[in-house]
Formats: sequence, structure tokens, C-alpha cells
Amino acid sequence: MQGSSRLFEQYSEICKLLARGGSKEVSLQLDQCEREFETAWNRVYEKFKEAPADAPAAAENLIRLQPQISAVTLAIARSDSADLFNRFRRVLEFIIRSTERLPGYPAIAGVPHVQAGFLYMTAATMALHSESWNLLEKLLTSKFEWYYHSGRPIFNYAFDLPYFFHSEALGRDAAKIHDFYRAQLQNNEIVRATNLPGDSALNAYLQVQMLMCLKVAQLREEGEMILIWADFGRFYGERVAPLLDRAYMNPNYAEGLLRGFNENSKTFFAHLNERLRFISSDFFKGTPYFYESLTSWEPAHH
Repeated sequence: MQGSSRLFEQYSEICKLLARGGSKEVSLQLDQCEREFETAWNRVYEKFKEAPADAPAAAENLIRLQPQISAVTLAIARSDSADLFNRFRRVLEFIIRSTERLPGYPAIAGVPHVQAGFLYMTAATMALHSESWNLLEKLLTSKFEWYYHSGRPIFNYAFDLPYFFHSEALGRDAAKIHDFYRAQLQNNEIVRATNLPGDSALNAYLQVQMLMCLKVAQLREEGEMILIWADFGRFYGERVAPLLDRAYMNPNYAEGLLRGFNENSKTFFAHLNERLRFISSDFFKGTPYFYESLTSWEPAHH
């Protein structure tokens, strides 16, 4: 599709720029990304505004028309450029504001929300894969501003933001939205950038989902009444257990991985099974908790 062939080339150039300390230049590129979004969204809207059944295709079209923002997202995550996080967050907030009070079909108004959620999950998946712990911490602990039929701002953690995982564009079906995001991550140019083909991408994605879900459980322990929109019950045990095994066996890895929890390894693992039980409880209604999913974990004995 148009534009996608430029993604890896742009990603490589942005990584080089960040390696030279070019955060200011990349921030200016994010300004340009907002302008490019407006152009792409106007084009997609004109094509699909009377076709709500084609909203998933419209979302894919919108993503593919903007390789630069995907490239910048991947480069920031690869380079652990946490100093650019606030600017990156504002781009996502800009995208989800773009259809406030837009007349017409809700499914079409939800198309940009899908792109914003995809960029968030792309950043998180790449940050985990690249061990970009500073950025992953911000992705797990920062709140995003959004609006819902009102001039009053709402602030939610990203994994608790319904536009990201409950978009009208895909029928408010979190399972479909995650499947859509994972399919987009298999774009050839993104695979070249992430070096995460096939099962490797799925494993990293599901591990990120698990971390977000465990973060929800932790926040609930602390009294925050947050919800969760994503089908986080689908983090199959065989795909996520290696992450827990590695964190248990490698203190340095655990120290980075757990920054977003503000816990040391001992505390995290002491709470892990209780949190997994919470995740598989009736609190998470609306999507099935697959029997292959992780319900408890114990360290492997060697």
C-alpha cells in the first residue's frame, strides 16, 4: 500500500538522528506527523465516510498512508528516547481528538482511534523487545488526555483508554482490535525495523499485554478504580512464561522491566500469582479467559 515502502528507510534515518542526540529534530518531525495525519485522515474520510462496514479497511488505509509516524514511533522505542515521550503522547492525543463531534457514523469516527492505539501498542512492543526500560515505564505509568462528548478533559492510563481498545471502528471488540494491531505489526517494513517476525512478534505483543494487565491489578490493589478494555485474558502461558522466567533469573533484567511497577523482583513475584488470579476472575467480563492463558506461575527448577 502507498507509503509503507518508505517506513524502514525513515526508521533507519531517525535512529541515526537519535544516536547523534537529535531529539529536537525528531520532535519537529512529530510536528510534521500531525500535519501528515490531517492530510491522510481527510483523504480516508472522504473515501469511507458513507461506508461504516469498511471501517477496518479505512483504519488500515490510514496507518499505511503515514509511514513516518510509525517510523518515528519505532525509532523512539528502539532508542529508549524517553525525553520524547511527552511529545509522542501529544501526537496520540491529537489523533484521538480529531473526530470529536464529527457527524455521521460512529464507526468512521473511530478510525483514527484505531491508529492511535496501534501506535501505543507498537511503542510498547518495541520498547519491551529493545529493553528500552525508561520508555516502557512511561508507557505503563502515564495518563493520556481525551474527550467524550464534552469539553471537559478525561485522563486515563493508556490501557484503560476505551478509544485505544474499544473503538467503534471494530465494533468495540477488543479481541478484534488486538488481532488487527498484531496483523499491522506484520507489515514487511515494520518487521524489518523490529526484527520481530511471526511468532516473535506475537510473543512480545502478548508479553506487553500481560504487563499492562498486571499493572491494572497492581493499581486496583492500591485503590485506583480503573477498568481495562483489552482482551488481556489471551496471554497464553507458553508465550509469556519465558519473560517471567528471565526476570526471575536475571536481576538486572528484572530491575529494568519492573520500573513501571516501582517494585523490586522479590515484591513483584510475591504478588504475581495473586494478580494472575485477579486477572482471571469475574472482574474481567466481556471476553473469554482462554484456558491456555497463564493462571499461575512458579520458577522453573533446574
